[in-house]
Amino acid sequence: MLVIDSAPAMYCPSLVGPVVVNKLQIEFYCDVNTSVSDRRARFNVSFTFDCETDDNVPTVTLTTANLRATLHERYLAGRLDRTVNDAFSKYCM
Repeated sequence: MLVIDSAPAMYCPSLVGPVVVNKLQIEFYCDVNTSVSDRRARFNVSFTFDCETDDNVPTVTLTTANLRATLHERYLAGRLDRTVNDAFSKYCM
């Protein structure tokens, strides 16, 4: 499997949030903008805190059919006063 950190068809993902959902929970989103149309393309999105990865926060794999990754509230526990960031890579199968 070939992993590419940044490809010409990739644009900087946009981090959206915090978003309050139904007045009950908070979520962050990472929207990946791309011109890639190959159904085999996959995008790995990792949410980081102060630009540091956390093994307890899973990496989200996106396809061209779904280009939004969600960071659920349950992964925010114990991370007050830290900045949420996103990192991504692209690979094709």
